[in-house]
Amino acid sequence: MDISHLLTPHSRNMEASLVRELLHYSQQPDVLSLAGGLPDENLMPAYPELKQLTDSRQYGPSEGEKDLRDCIVSIVADRGIETSTENVLITNGSQQGLDIVSRLILDESSTILTEQPTYLAACQVFKLQGAKVQDVLSDAEGMSVSALRDAIERYHPKAVYLIPNFQNPAGHCYSLERRREIAALLDEKNILLIEDDPYRDLCYDNVDLTPISTLIKQTPWLYMGSFSKVLWPGLRTGYIVSCDAFSPYLVKVKQAVDLHTNRLGQSMITQFFMSGQYPDHVIQLQKAYKEKRAVMAEALNAELGDLIEFSLPAGGMFFWVKLPAGVSSQLVLTEALKDKVLVLPGTPFFPCKSPLDDSFLRLSFARVSPAQIHQAITVLAKVIRQLT
Repeated sequence: MDISHLLTPHSRNMEASLVRELLHYSQQPDVLSLAGGLPDENLMPAYPELKQLTDSRQYGPSEGEKDLRDCIVSIVADRGIETSTENVLITNGSQQGLDIVSRLILDESSTILTEQPTYLAACQVFKLQGAKVQDVLSDAEGMSVSALRDAIERYHPKAVYLIPNFQNPAGHCYSLERRREIAALLDEKNILLIEDDPYRDLCYDNVDLTPISTLIKQTPWLYMGSFSKVLWPGLRTGYIVSCDAFSPYLVKVKQAVDLHTNRLGQSMITQFFMSGQYPDHVIQLQKAYKEKRAVMAEALNAELGDLIEFSLPAGGMFFWVKLPAGVSSQLVLTEALKDKVLVLPGTPFFPCKSPLDDSFLRLSFARVSPAQIHQAITVLAKVIRQLT
């Protein structure tokens, strides 16, 4: 049945997420997946007992449960963001946060600037509203300030979307100086900052994590976080912290989209924080993932050190690997899958397509064991050497 006449132009032009398309492969028991950004189930705490939770059977407030919002006020205060409960909105993961913000500020006349490369599902959301997504050159310290200035003057963007801590997919972490320079430039040009910080607690080295939002003096800002990478992703719970002016508008969009976020999940997360277990849980996560990071770095150096380029990520879940010249990431995916190893090509992470996009792989170490990492990298090395 042809329904194309019923779809909006933006719906017809939607691209599927390659990550989600490949998910069915990763669910096969004989496939070793380095592709997804999924946390390790073995490191997830048990759910609180239902009898410990507040009654969540009835409809709740669109803003989210007050107890959880109060927790988030405390969490972000430790990061330097002074806010109130009224400026916190609970969302169905940070992905819905992106959707709500996009519905609020973007349309066909809008341009939004992102890092190069950037989180592919953010680009999907921005484009669904008809916005133009323009990527900006980035390096190991974050988005280039000179390139950002040039892009602002050329494209007159509505907003800049950044992932300053352990960026997905490239893994870089902004230096404090870069954060200050970007904040000053956004203040100068009065450009909205959308700051996405889902990987913050997965920090393995001594690096600066200052939210750029705390360095803003006058321009509007939105700061987004998620519990998906550190607790239970199946609960789909995240949040937006906003400057005062945005709060009432964000709530109105949330009301229109889905009334409110699942109350039971909110209660579970609140209970976990109030139990005092969270700090020790984060330490456990950091220790386990840091060990896996070391294993993957060692395996990549041992098997492919003479052919590929990569930097050790200071946190997060991903290695961003540059392939040898002439080797296609799409072809690596195809050939590695024949040996039951799943990797993710870098192409979907570049909003503005170019031939160089096919030169990268994103590899996740989070959900596989050290032995599986070695096994998968051995297969990957064989494939890359055959294609070189």
